[in-house]
Amino acid sequence: MANPRAERLRSMLAAEGLDAVVLTHPHDVRYATGYHSILERWTQMEPFAGAIVFADPARPVTLVIPEANVGIVAVLNRARADACTFDEIRTFDMLNFCEVSRYVDPDRKGSRLAEDAMSVAGAIRGECQPDIAAAITRALDHHGMAGKRIGFDEHRVSAAVARQVPHTHVDALDFMMRVRVVKTQEELARYRKVGTMADRVIAHAGSLLHEGADWNDVQAGICDFMVRNGVIPVDEGAMLFGGAYDQDEFIPDLFRTSGGRSLRRGDIVILETQGVLDGFWIDINRTAVIGKPSDEYQRLHDILRDAFLMMADRLRPGVSTNSLPAIGYEHLKAKGVAAPEKLLVVAHGIGLMPLEIPLAYPAAGLAGVKQGFVMEEDMLISLDSLFFGAKLGPCHMENVYAITASGAEPMYAAPLELIVADAPARVAEPA
Repeated sequence: MANPRAERLRSMLAAEGLDAVVLTHPHDVRYATGYHSILERWTQMEPFAGAIVFADPARPVTLVIPEANVGIVAVLNRARADACTFDEIRTFDMLNFCEVSRYVDPDRKGSRLAEDAMSVAGAIRGECQPDIAAAITRALDHHGMAGKRIGFDEHRVSAAVARQVPHTHVDALDFMMRVRVVKTQEELARYRKVGTMADRVIAHAGSLLHEGADWNDVQAGICDFMVRNGVIPVDEGAMLFGGAYDQDEFIPDLFRTSGGRSLRRGDIVILETQGVLDGFWIDINRTAVIGKPSDEYQRLHDILRDAFLMMADRLRPGVSTNSLPAIGYEHLKAKGVAAPEKLLVVAHGIGLMPLEIPLAYPAAGLAGVKQGFVMEEDMLISLDSLFFGAKLGPCHMENVYAITASGAEPMYAAPLELIVADAPARVAEPA
């Protein structure tokens, strides 16, 4: 079964001088094989799955999972034929779940799931191992990796493997970011569908705003809409910005705060909705105002919008992301906006994580913007333009773009215009 992500990864191994890469971070495992489960959302320090990709195309892409989770692979591939792709499976015991699952229940009838799981089980090689490190070790030994250069995204796995399969350890963290930041055509097609849902989410968020609305109710309503449409919210709030502070003052710039009062006419509301659909992050930001905005604030928003579009026009191959903040700053300054230095501009990759920055670790410091990175064709770039000015209030907007040879293809179609919540409270729809 074709797996363009694994093929891209394999094609880059030779340039790194690697014979194989062993992946146990949930994002990397999902990238290489498509495998994921609810267990990864437990955020355990110890991994519950792994993947091995060899530089030699004659060797198999190997998925390493608990034996009891073979049925999960069958379920994943029901929704989409290529949801989880691999050439072989190596299994291990997870606590005693697998041990218990091996016992036959005489009262259980056959099912389609059992049949699908049995077909997947045909890809299992070797015996079930007592833990994930043992399963990875057995697979590497079987495929002759002793003495080879192997990349790991978790050094503890390398240390455990080295006891039986000595190798030259290479930290693969930065390498995997470089691999993942350029998308395959299949990933771009999937993200276009994510973009359609992002447009629906931001439209729903705007529809919940009105004078007298409780901010916590707004967040809960956005969360509910996401979940009912197959989106996993970033957390119980579904929003990155917004909320009340000191009970009375509404400060939408703050990262996640809880609402302590109802929205009032004149409040500015930053709507940055975040969630995960089909493994990819929704990251869309629009600004709303409760009631008709002042002429001065409307003008500020329009200036910010024009600056945003000027920066978006520079999203193309060969251009460094570090050139974008100056474009926005100079436009605000030319238009007489007070404190143009309060414009925060960040251009970052997005995909399985909200921030994918192909720089050497640590990349989320000043280097992520000041140094930046050169954009390549087929990258997905999220452009954040966040103005924190105090005179008229904040104004934020954000879009995701696919980088093409001819420019930027917007993944979101939601207008960049100011959302004006000037309608009365909505009547609750029946459950």
